Amino acid sequence: MAAAIWTPLTTVDTKSGKVVNAVAESIKSTDKKTWTINLKQNWTFHNGESVTAQSFVDAWNLTAYAPNTMPFNYLFMNFKGYDALNPTKGKPATDKLSGVAVTGKFSLKVTLKTPLSTFPDLLASTPFAPLPKAALSSKNFTAFDKLPIGNGPYKVVSPGIGAGAQQITLQRYDKYAGTEGKAQTITVKAYQSNATAFTSFRAGAVDIATVNGSDLSAASRSYKNQLVTAGTPAVVYLGFPLWDERFKDRRVREAFSLAIDREAIAKALLHGFAKPADGVIPEVLEGGGHADCAQCTYDPARAKKLLQQAGGWNGSLTLWTKQDATTQTVLEAILDQLRKNLGITNIDLQAKPLDQMYSALGAKKVSGPFLLYTGASYPSSYSLVDSLFSSSSGANVTGYDSKKFAAQLDAANLAPTNEIPGLVRTAARTALNDVPMVPVYYPQTGLVHSNRVGNVVIDYLADADLAKVTVK
Repeated sequence: MAAAIWTPLTTVDTKSGKVVNAVAESIKSTDKKTWTINLKQNWTFHNGESVTAQSFVDAWNLTAYAPNTMPFNYLFMNFKGYDALNPTKGKPATDKLSGVAVTGKFSLKVTLKTPLSTFPDLLASTPFAPLPKAALSSKNFTAFDKLPIGNGPYKVVSPGIGAGAQQITLQRYDKYAGTEGKAQTITVKAYQSNATAFTSFRAGAVDIATVNGSDLSAASRSYKNQLVTAGTPAVVYLGFPLWDERFKDRRVREAFSLAIDREAIAKALLHGFAKPADGVIPEVLEGGGHADCAQCTYDPARAKKLLQQAGGWNGSLTLWTKQDATTQTVLEAILDQLRKNLGITNIDLQAKPLDQMYSALGAKKVSGPFLLYTGASYPSSYSLVDSLFSSSSGANVTGYDSKKFAAQLDAANLAPTNEIPGLVRTAARTALNDVPMVPVYYPQTGLVHSNRVGNVVIDYLADADLAKVTVK
């Protein structure tokens, strides 16, 4: 929905998977650290306001300023001046990034702390979209949250959305500077889970629903000609709490990995709508699909031997995950495999809401391995590997911190575009060799749709590209 309401400087072409300019006319750099950005001059917000360089600078400062507590604040960590807006103690001395400057009505300059070759890819993320002046007029952003104003192909219809609302209506923005949306209006309904949405689809209440897990298998049988599937730029992994003394010994972590039958999980539980993972970069990302994880094979005998060499296992074990039908089912299978292959009999499972799960991990209050999903925030293997293993990443919840890995990933920042995937793989292999986590499978997703609509395609974040949907 955000991609329908906002258009950033760059976007991802659905067919090629390549990043192309959107609001940006050009994005150039000679050192990958200082970037000059020129904008196209015919873009407007839904209220008629012109999209200018200031629209981007204001939006970025707003997100990077710590007191605003924006969830994607961390994406600006590499911008020069970020630390001043996010001090470890006390209040920020400023609310403006020193590394972002307006150089003309339709031009700006960005200076990063360290070179980043994939910077144009990063700019395709919605958190880098522009904001109108109306977004800045309310310090708590409440009014803007209810009725946001974007520059995308669809605008939010008044009164927008409020507490308890179950749906929101989008209307085609006829003055959109890009390729206009196909449908006149789109109603987006909120559901507690994809499974509930699929039930609603079967009842004829919605035209498009996301399906995964066992529902994906059911949809492939019942709606074969109305189902679109794709691999996701993500990995589901079993992470280890490196602060827990029981997992300090690498052999313990390896034993857990070797005891997991990934092939059986993908085939029997996920009905083939997943691929066993032997690395962290799926093939849908450039440079992905390679076997980079030596301990991701299924070898129960070796697993048991390694655990014995490490002193065996004493006491109980708790496995953790978010409250989600698919991941809970997979973790139950892993629980049975650990019990059978490692002889750990006293095992239980804890499932928490996602926000509580990450809060507990951040506070190091999780006392056992955890099954989680992490995806690329923009279409690059760098994004995914950085999220999983960099010590500064909010998605790195294992406590992993490696100077060797950091140096190898930094090398990718300095490299020519064609060399980035290989260098990122090198860094990923270093991290996997340290075994802070082990990949389990690459998930697939699906969109099931009614016969009323056509041209249903999946974008790079594994969501429906709403602007492309046609109504028959």
